[in-house]
Amino acid sequence: MKQPVRIALSVALCLLVPGCKTSQTSAQPEPSAAAPAPAPAPAPATSGPETWVGAVELPGDGKLRFIARLDPPRPDDPKSAWSGRLDIPAQSVKDFPLQDVRVATDGLDFVLAPPGAPENQWAIFSFDRESGADDVKGTLSQAGRSLPATARKLKPGEPADVAPKRPQEPKPPFPYATREAAFVSAAKDKVALAGSFTLPEGPGPFPAVVLLTGSGAQDRDEALMGHRPFLVLADHLTRAGFAVLRFDDRGVGGSKGALDQATQLDLVGDARGALDWLTQQPEVDKNKLGLVGHSEGAWIAARAGGLDKRVGAIVMLAGPGVGGKEILIQQLVAMARARGVAQADIDAQVVLQKQLLDGLAAKKKRADLEPILRKLVTLQAEGATPEQVEALVGASLSSLATPWFHDFLKADPRADLRKLKKTPVLALIGTLDLQVPAESNIPELEQALAKAGNKDATVKSLPGLNHLFQHAKTGSPAEYGDIEETMAPEALGEVSGWLRTRWPAAQ
Repeated sequence: MKQPVRIALSVALCLLVPGCKTSQTSAQPEPSAAAPAPAPAPAPATSGPETWVGAVELPGDGKLRFIARLDPPRPDDPKSAWSGRLDIPAQSVKDFPLQDVRVATDGLDFVLAPPGAPENQWAIFSFDRESGADDVKGTLSQAGRSLPATARKLKPGEPADVAPKRPQEPKPPFPYATREAAFVSAAKDKVALAGSFTLPEGPGPFPAVVLLTGSGAQDRDEALMGHRPFLVLADHLTRAGFAVLRFDDRGVGGSKGALDQATQLDLVGDARGALDWLTQQPEVDKNKLGLVGHSEGAWIAARAGGLDKRVGAIVMLAGPGVGGKEILIQQLVAMARARGVAQADIDAQVVLQKQLLDGLAAKKKRADLEPILRKLVTLQAEGATPEQVEALVGASLSSLATPWFHDFLKADPRADLRKLKKTPVLALIGTLDLQVPAESNIPELEQALAKAGNKDATVKSLPGLNHLFQHAKTGSPAEYGDIEETMAPEALGEVSGWLRTRWPAAQ
């Protein structure tokens, strides 16, 4: 949970963010969760700090695991109270300070309050406890929803290991060089960006690619739910003989600027700034430059390729073939069906979603949009109280009132794809992708590239893979964190193999 929830979006809209969970971890606390009882039970006798490991049950059978390290009041200070810090390994949260820590024989409570976040975005953990038991059950409440959670107190000396296993993450020593990269965007604002550059062994010059992340604030590794897909992909491609540049999004890591204030054209400028930097590296073959994008990053790659003649190859990983409004409708339908929602309810949600998106695109006033969103949230957040619905409505409208989102609604990748008349294109989508459904996007990608007259375009689906190109059961974003695989070997092989056929000099 960072900034304040790493993947939290509106319950009404799920954008092209890898791991988007339609507010599965963003909800406002219920009043009882926010305030402890007036006369709390006494804390159990304790000789020192306590460590609790637990998990939040996410929609779709996923789990978000955490570690709470709690320190007792200081014996020399009668006014001191319990304090603590929280780790959420899957979301790269480490030692986040907690507030309102309560440890008692009848319960356990603590609050994660990100700096500057409004109170309705605080994450409130509240557990019931039976006579000082070491196992507790309760809820995580935040921004309008409550999710079941459990926790267990570790015995002295017992390791607190809830970090997800990620066997594909590369470990040193590496058979290639890595160095830091710093460059400026080619967009008008000239934002300073930072990243990592990996370079194969040997004299070169090497073909080179830029990796472009999906929507939402992503670091250079596109880290989410304990996975670092771009670290794995960059390692694979570099070992295959390609130089690779990956960089932090605006406002993330070493990069400046504000992502939500940027338009898609600004992001195209960021990609072109990365190409500028590559052309200045003596080890790079300036005639063999490519773009590899994931999700919205695939769309940015196509758009940049149509504007920049230096782009000699484009790989679109889970890139949409339809416009912003259409893909949001497709996501709503695919995810609702995966959850078993009745078709009549899905149809009602689609009607409201279209009304909301049309209103947002027309820049209607907030007062006109609120009733539509309220109805949609009520349908989607089943069982939510009126107070929780209002909290979700307010948070959703605020998150959608950005230059990026308005630009996203107007844009259509088909127009960009039709400009790729000669640039080789590889487009891959997993058959279990619920964020960019293969059955409705692959035909559009094929048709747009055919209209361009592109003779070197490959568009295909990969069986059994989700939006992150993991082998999955249902494709639900809730599975992302529990799957150990970061990126399926066949997906990695498709990318490197296709690039090698265009640039056979890569070793």
